[in-house]
Amino acid sequence: MTVRFLNDADATVPAPAETPDGEGRRSTREELGRYAEQGGFTLTTETHPWIEAADHVTDPEDARAATTVLAELRNGDIRAVGAAVTGLAAKAGLNVPETLHGLNLLLDVFQRVQRASGTLRADVYEADLESLIAATADGRWRKQRGVKLSLGQRWTLRSQAKSLTVGGRTSRADLHAALTAAAEARTDWVALADDDTAARPVVPVGGTLIAETAQAVESLGTAVRSLGRLLPERDLEALPLGELADLVDRLAADEGTLYRLPALHAAREELAEAGLETLLTELAERQADRDAALAAYDRQVGAEADVEAEEQAARQALAAGPRGEEPTAAVEAETEVEAVEAVAEPAVEPVAVEEPVVEAEAEPVAEVVVEEAPAEEPVVEPVVEAEVVAEPVAVEAEPEPVVEAEPDVEPVADVEPVAVEEPVVAEPVVEAEPVVEPVAVEAEPEPVVEVEPEVEPVAVEEPVVVEAEPVVEPVAVEAEPEPVVEPEPEPEVEPVAVEEPVVVEPAVEPEPVVAEEPVEEPAEAPKKARRPKKPELTAGRPVTAYTPAELTSLVRWIDSDGVERSEDELLRAAMKELGFARLGPRIKEALGAAVTEARG
Repeated sequence: MTVRFLNDADATVPAPAETPDGEGRRSTREELGRYAEQGGFTLTTETHPWIEAADHVTDPEDARAATTVLAELRNGDIRAVGAAVTGLAAKAGLNVPETLHGLNLLLDVFQRVQRASGTLRADVYEADLESLIAATADGRWRKQRGVKLSLGQRWTLRSQAKSLTVGGRTSRADLHAALTAAAEARTDWVALADDDTAARPVVPVGGTLIAETAQAVESLGTAVRSLGRLLPERDLEALPLGELADLVDRLAADEGTLYRLPALHAAREELAEAGLETLLTELAERQADRDAALAAYDRQVGAEADVEAEEQAARQALAAGPRGEEPTAAVEAETEVEAVEAVAEPAVEPVAVEEPVVEAEAEPVAEVVVEEAPAEEPVVEPVVEAEVVAEPVAVEAEPEPVVEAEPDVEPVADVEPVAVEEPVVAEPVVEAEPVVEPVAVEAEPEPVVEVEPEVEPVAVEEPVVVEAEPVVEPVAVEAEPEPVVEPEPEPEVEPVAVEEPVVVEPAVEPEPVVAEEPVEEPAEAPKKARRPKKPELTAGRPVTAYTPAELTSLVRWIDSDGVERSEDELLRAAMKELGFARLGPRIKEALGAAVTEARG
């Protein structure tokens, strides 16, 4: 037994206060429950008067000193001393308050009168003390106070003062001091006297009893002042003696609480350092028990966690805010392009049906246009204006289909086989292309998406042109002056085809925007990346029990959730996963090394 004790004593075990947070101390929640169990919130001054000294009794030594003071007060018998002094006051015809202040004042007056009687006779209090004091003073004293006495008056008054002395010869300075003290004692005595009959100061008992009583009152006052330092909210010297005695009895009966105060003070200081000062005040006002205190703590911690989560979500939203608009724009563009495709697809079907009609009617239309071309030249200008109107329509549509300009080429590719079947029809179709532009004004979405390759929509609307010949004629005037001169050679048709890319250019402009689509690809890569497996953790396990590899694995697992964190935020996230409430030096060192290793 002894050997094991000595071995244990030789072992160096760090004190709980020296260990890192979460390893040697109780958790904040457990400490709060312990504080509540000891009565930190339920003890009141009515039932436990020592609770008033909770902030002043901070260690066991203070508690032992308070016990000693209580013993002195109880041995001094406050009630007996008070009764003795008030009995002396009644004999002297004085009225003093039954407090420690009153006892001290009464005994002070008795002692001063007693000292004055050793130098002056009792009838000195009936003389004109003010004149006697001025006569025995020096000239400087009289000049400062503006007192003027002739030499004869001074001699007369000095003789009277000397006649009031007791015993041997007294110097003028000592006589002046004795007269001054007697005047002050008479003033205080008169203030305490019940009536004019007691205006003459006379000590009712001998000097020995007065000295013993004064010594007892002085000891009582010293003990009361020591107790008052522990209870600063109470003015014990102004407390009636009966109430003071009752308080001492109650404090003596509550010594159990006195010895609990150091532990309560230490627990409260620790909880206040943890940021629970406001919560402690609220729980004390409610006189909460242990369960209520823990429930309030859990609510506060949960609210703080919610606020922290909201702040982190807000930071992530701010960081990813500009990207969040791209999917919305893409969805809107896809919806609009699908609507355009739905409009364009029905137009493709009649194209295949009416292709033979285009072959038969192309030549006659060209002949009629040549004859009326000179007359219709001025009408060309309105057509040009119509083209200008079509351009702003294309500009309005540009931002919407910009993202999905490439997918629109696919339905055009489906129409291309139809165009391959018409190698001969290509020449007249080029001549009629200008007809598409005014018609495109009527159907605004079509010229933006399908203007380039849609040769067939021209054939679709040619029957409409036949029904309204005046519309066809001015449109043909634009494009047919050159083909009429040389209808057969194909090189002249090519310049007309060159004009088509000019119209297509607004639709080609989205292509640079399409290049922005790859920006979304990096966002898909993290989704495909496989997240490492979460390492196994044990609640309450100290950080030193984990290997560096385990801590690095934990940090990497947290860092792989896609949330952007600084190294400090990553370190605190790892601390929370391990179940630590505070960031101690060892935790910070171990997790800091793991974060550095994980981040490279």
